[in-house]
Amino acid sequence: MIQKYSLAVKFAPCCGILIHFVQMCGHLHFLVKVVDVAAVRPMRNAVLWPHKESPDACVIPEDHLPNTRHLAAFNHAGVIVGVCSLFCQRSARFPAAIPAEEAVYRLRVMGTAPEVRGHGAGAALITKACEEAKGLGADWLWCDARQIALGFYDRMGFKFLSETYEVPEIGPHRMMARRL
Repeated sequence: MIQKYSLAVKFAPCCGILIHFVQMCGHLHFLVKVVDVAAVRPMRNAVLWPHKESPDACVIPEDHLPNTRHLAAFNHAGVIVGVCSLFCQRSARFPAAIPAEEAVYRLRVMGTAPEVRGHGAGAALITKACEEAKGLGADWLWCDARQIALGFYDRMGFKFLSETYEVPEIGPHRMMARRL
């Protein structure tokens, strides 16, 4: 199923609730859908892993597992402007961060093109990722969030589950998760 999102995300400090407002005027619109892994690799290379020699080198061992999902956000011209992947995977670094009896999905390799940051593409990807993970039976969606993106994930309802740690060749991260 294809869905169209344009989101403005607001936080209500009085009650600690994240509120999503769908706006159809005055904001960019993004179409988010499940795609083949080949469609996400160029963005992985350009935005997330520019140190790798080509998109073909931007492979994750779990990319082709049957329960893996790859998502892409498309702009009005049909160009991919954001991607992420979902893996049925627990944290090896923090295995007790989410109770073992709770089902989890991992959000990984999420990135958006610089020209659409702050315009809703990332929020649209997270919204669709949460829907997909929940549809696959997950209770939680977790990620290794880059330090530069901590505020974004916090606004999207993710909570901190760790202190800062270093990911080689990438930089500082924190584990974050959102109950679905």
